[in-house]
Amino acid sequence: MKLSLIIPAYNEAKKIHADFNAASLFLESQPFSSEVLIINDGSQDETQKVAEELSKKFSTPQVQFRVLSYGGNRGKGYAIRYGVKNAQGDLIAFADSGLCVPFSYLIKGIEQIEGGADFALASRRLKDTKIKREQPTYRKVGSKVFWWVVKGFMGVQVSDTQCGFKIYSKKAALSIFERVKTDGFMFDIEALLVAKKLKLKHAEFPVEWSNDSDTRYHPIWGTLKNFRELSLIRMRSFVDGA
Repeated sequence: MKLSLIIPAYNEAKKIHADFNAASLFLESQPFSSEVLIINDGSQDETQKVAEELSKKFSTPQVQFRVLSYGGNRGKGYAIRYGVKNAQGDLIAFADSGLCVPFSYLIKGIEQIEGGADFALASRRLKDTKIKREQPTYRKVGSKVFWWVVKGFMGVQVSDTQCGFKIYSKKAALSIFERVKTDGFMFDIEALLVAKKLKLKHAEFPVEWSNDSDTRYHPIWGTLKNFRELSLIRMRSFVDGA
């Protein structure tokens, strides 16, 4: 078995070394081979240069690091789709830069897929999840409002859509992401709606989660963009008969 781990990166030059180090430490100890795809989403700092230097340092026969770039800033959704398209593994996972969830929890997701799920989602809302560093109050309030909107307006029935730690069988990842059109943060919602239409089976698993205070999310403009993307996703789902 081979695992592809996708890490989208936008202006992460100052902290991406920690992602390389943590991924290397975990994946080198596993019985399967891996590749780690750093997707540079049009960073304006030295993310590309730093990541390329680190990929040479950390790559081994067991764990290969690759840095992929496509020019301008397109958004997290586009970065994930680009990573899926270029992934070579039998399983395809993605994780946010910043180590919000320890990479060891990939094993929980792999176990769910081996148990019959097509894809597995980390959840911050399940009983056994441990929150080590919480979000600021305004983000927690916004998250609750968002969850009710997604559940009621979008019809998505999972406990946590936005935790950036997910894993798919290759077949499921290709089937889902070749149909996803959203470039921004709301790609997760569209991916879940696509998976529902395809009748794919999902599972959720609890994790240990820490808020990354070095976020690229703007509370005002980001929220407005998110609701615009949700509206477009909902319109597309009506057109497609979802």
